[in-house]
Amino acid sequence: MIIDFVVDEKYVCGIRIFEDMVPNTTEEFRRRLPIRTKLQHATLVGDQLFAVLPFVIPMENLIMTEDLAELRRKDKGTVAGTVVFYSPRQVFGVTYSDDLAVEPLANGYIGEVIDGLTELALVGEETWRKQDKFVELRIRDES
Repeated sequence: MIIDFVVDEKYVCGIRIFEDMVPNTTEEFRRRLPIRTKLQHATLVGDQLFAVLPFVIPMENLIMTEDLAELRRKDKGTVAGTVVFYSPRQVFGVTYSDDLAVEPLANGYIGEVIDGLTELALVGEETWRKQDKFVELRIRDES
């Protein structure tokens, strides 16, 4: 499944959800998306844009933040592009940089950015300075 990450009505990036590793998350996204919500900034697994979703999905494909950073750097050379879901707060997070705040926290590693990482970083820097944007998450029509 590919999700389009659209900020203030402008396409920013595409996100591939790991359907085989997070089947329940994928099913819930298929039922609930598209959704529009406030975009926020955090630093956890790299500088991150996040959206709080108004529905509960138990975490799948659990990994600790420091292990995720090590895995991504080994596989991709950077933490940027990591997509996580943190269930206790219903946070859908998209990492746009390699700046890492190592915190002993488990996340569901649910996907990765497949295009638009530069655009995502620009939106990330803007959002870090002024958190007034909205994001729409929508399933890309792959037909």
